[in-house]
Amino acid sequence: MSRPSALQDSLQQALVDRSKDGFTVFRLDEPLPSSAPDFFSNNYLSLSTDQSVREIFLRSVQAAAPARLLGSTGSRLATGNSFESNAIEAAFKHFFRAPSALLMGSCFSANVAFLAAVPQKNDIIVYDELVHVSSREGARGSSCASYRFAHNSVASLKKCLLGVLQKHPQVSRGTSTVFVLLESLYSMEGDFCPLTEIVELVETVVPAGHGHIVVDEAHTSAICGPNGTGYVSCLGLNDRVHTQIHSFGKGWGLRGAVVLTSPIVREYLINFATSLMYSTAIPYTDIYALEACLSVVSSARGQELRQRLNCLSHYAREKLFISLKNVPETILAIDESDAAVAVSESCTLFSPIIPVYTPRARSLADYLLERGYAVSPLTYPVVKRPRIRISIHASNTEGQIDSFVNELLAWAERQERAFPLTGNTSSNAGVGELNVEERAKL
Repeated sequence: MSRPSALQDSLQQALVDRSKDGFTVFRLDEPLPSSAPDFFSNNYLSLSTDQSVREIFLRSVQAAAPARLLGSTGSRLATGNSFESNAIEAAFKHFFRAPSALLMGSCFSANVAFLAAVPQKNDIIVYDELVHVSSREGARGSSCASYRFAHNSVASLKKCLLGVLQKHPQVSRGTSTVFVLLESLYSMEGDFCPLTEIVELVETVVPAGHGHIVVDEAHTSAICGPNGTGYVSCLGLNDRVHTQIHSFGKGWGLRGAVVLTSPIVREYLINFATSLMYSTAIPYTDIYALEACLSVVSSARGQELRQRLNCLSHYAREKLFISLKNVPETILAIDESDAAVAVSESCTLFSPIIPVYTPRARSLADYLLERGYAVSPLTYPVVKRPRIRISIHASNTEGQIDSFVNELLAWAERQERAFPLTGNTSSNAGVGELNVEERAKL
C-alpha cells in the first residue's frame, strides 16, 4: 500500500475539483453498453464492422511477409519507414488529388504537430472558437500570436483579420503569414463551416501569398465529396485551401490521419515535427486496414454508403423536428439551423451530427444507458447548452431512428409529469435557468 504523498493529495483534489466544476470524472472500468443500435459513435459509414473491409484486410494480413505483419519497429526517420507506408501515402495523395500526403498516428497528433511546427515566430494564428482541442493545443505550442473569432461568423472573422493586419504590420510588409484554422463540420454543434465565404474573405483581406487556410476534415472525410474525398473537394476548393487534415478515426472506421499539404510543408514536418520524428510509425496492420478502407470508400459500395448516410441523416433530422414540435423546449429541443445542411453544385449534404438540447442531459443519458444506448451527456462547462449528441450511421435504419425518437418522447413525458412548466420555454433555457430544486436533481 502506497504512503500518502503531496502528489497523491494534489491529484485527488484535482479530481474532486473537476467533479465540482461539472466535468465528468472518467474511470474506464467498464465499456458503454452496446445492446441498442449505435447512435453515438463516430463510425459514420459503419466501416469498422463492414464485411467487405474485413475480407480485404484479412487477405492482406494472410499475404504479408512475417516481417511485415505487426509493429513498424521504429519512427519514420529510423527503421519505421517502409515500402508499405510510402505506398499508402502515395495512394492517399492520388485519392485526394493532393500535392503531397503525410501519415500521422492520430488526428490529434497531426493537428498538434502541424501547428506547433509550421507557423513561424512572427506568424499569426486565427481560429474558429469551436475548433478541436488539438488545434488549440497546437496553437499554444507555437511561438506566434493567436486570436479566435466567433463560431462560423464571417463578419467576426473579417473584424479579426483586419485587427490582425493593423496590430501586425509585418503581414502587409510580406514577411509573415496568417494561418486560419477551421473545421469542415463542427462536432459539438453539427454545423458545416461556411468555407466558400471564408476562403473568399481571406483571399480579399489578407495580402496574396500570406494567408494559409487549414481545414480539419475529421468529421467529413470519407462521407462526402467525389469518392469520399471530403468537404473541401465537395465545394471545389482544393486549390484554394492550403492544408487539409483528414482523420481515419471517424468516417474511415479506423485510426490515424493524413496531412494533405504542399511538398515543402511535408518535408518541413518530417524534419521539425517532434511528435512525428520521435513516435513509432503506425504498424503494418493499420496500413493493411487503411488499404482495405480506401478500397471500399473509393468504390461503388462507398458511394452507396454515403448516399444512405445522407438520406438517413435527413430522415432523422426531419423525424426529430416533427416529433419534438409539441415537446416543451425547456425539456427537449433541436435547432433547425441552415448550417446543418451544406449545398454545393454537386449535392445537398445533411449533417450526420444532431445535438438534442436539454437542461437535464445527465438524466436523459441515464435513461438511455438503461436501455442499452452508448450515450455520454455533454454539460456545462464543456458546452454552454447541455445536450446529448446523436450521430447517424449508414448501418442505421429508419425503424431504429423511429424507436430511438420514441424513447426520447417517453423520457420527455416523464419530465413533463415530474417538472410541470412554470416559466421560460425558450430553447435557449439552460441549467442556470432551472430553479434550485430542479438543478439539484440533474
